[in-house]
Amino acid sequence: MSLGALWAIASTMLLADMAAADEYTIAEGNASMMVAIGCFWCVEQAFEQYAPGVVEAVSGYAGGTLDNPTYRNHNGHYEVALIEYDPTKTSYEVLVNYAYHNMDPFDGTGQFCDKGRSYKPAIFYETEEEFLIAQDVLGAILESKGWNVDDIAAPILKRPKFWIAEDYHQDYYLKNPERYGYYKNACGRPKRLKEVWGEMEYECFHEEELSCFIDGNSTIGLLTPTIINADGDAVVAESNVKGAGAEVAARWAPWVAPTILVGGVLSIGGAIFLVYNKRRNMKEMDIHHI
Repeated sequence: MSLGALWAIASTMLLADMAAADEYTIAEGNASMMVAIGCFWCVEQAFEQYAPGVVEAVSGYAGGTLDNPTYRNHNGHYEVALIEYDPTKTSYEVLVNYAYHNMDPFDGTGQFCDKGRSYKPAIFYETEEEFLIAQDVLGAILESKGWNVDDIAAPILKRPKFWIAEDYHQDYYLKNPERYGYYKNACGRPKRLKEVWGEMEYECFHEEELSCFIDGNSTIGLLTPTIINADGDAVVAESNVKGAGAEVAARWAPWVAPTILVGGVLSIGGAIFLVYNKRRNMKEMDIHHI
């Protein structure tokens, strides 16, 4: 084969690799994973505030055939979050488990109030090892909960290219805490997660103390939250929090009771009212996040 032909083949392979590369660069020494759990605003908050070892959660699109998708035009893509993490402080296994605890695994039509292809849940893997880990995590959950695998509507899929979302979507829960809090609770995310996983399990996966990771048998110390990192070592479980914490929680908490009251009293009429208000709020920001 001629040198020119070899160069042409090598160039084609290089371009293919570049085309498949994520539209986001992970810092040296870090790793990443991708999840689809409905609205990417909520995924960012959940992972950045409460998941151990997470460096950054980035909103974006993946899984469709459209190049350079935008919020106005991402037909066929999932709304996803790319999770950048420190493998010395956490692992793919830990974060997949956390992802499941932030989704309704029984709803294949979307998540919470958001329905359609963009909002369907999925766990993504990059390597055969990650695929087996994701299967094991799901298997352990099914066994502990007594659930049937046939009822799980969140597939484990090969990881596609990640396209980063517009800047106004990034860290939305920090930039617009009141609007975000209204949306999150009006959409019924906390309420449904508590119904699926139980009140106590929801709480321990959504607190900065990370009590779900406390192991009395740990050699690190009694009642110290610990996890097994990517190297198989037991380390102290620490979340990033990213400067949000109690301030954000306090600012959106007043929306919870009115939302539940309206939904309970007005039933279907209340649901229509919430959707209407959500659309109106999004239009004010020129964002139609529903």
